[in-house]
Amino acid sequence: MADFTGKHVHSLDDKGRVSVPAQFRRQLTGEDLFLNMGLDGCLELYPAERWTVLREQLGRLSRSQSRQRFFLRRFASNLRPVSIDAQGRISIPADLQAMAGISDTAVFLGQLDTIEIWSPERLAAAMKREDASYEEVVEGLDIDL
Repeated sequence: MADFTGKHVHSLDDKGRVSVPAQFRRQLTGEDLFLNMGLDGCLELYPAERWTVLREQLGRLSRSQSRQRFFLRRFASNLRPVSIDAQGRISIPADLQAMAGISDTAVFLGQLDTIEIWSPERLAAAMKREDASYEEVVEGLDIDL
């Protein structure tokens, strides 16, 4: 299983293409990647292995439940298959760039089994918590750092 960690800043070209960090690219096949809106205003890049698990979970949702229908519509309407080109880049569609607030710079943030892609401003805001410190959040988790 892939292990995506770290933060990498890359520039988009005028066609919306951005280089995937080499550290991440080495763990990706280049095919079977899916890009979608993530949580907190970022994009989420799903490698093939993670996408397979998520696709199975999505298939179990009930279309007879209004909240689940809403989620499926919203999720599927923004989902895009992407590939890494010969120069190691992916294209971020203009509508996803706009929704994520990404213009000329994208921040790739490894999330173990997926990759988040952020605008620098949104990532800075998401990392700043007024309600709790990093240490206070860790205390509520069942992990031993």
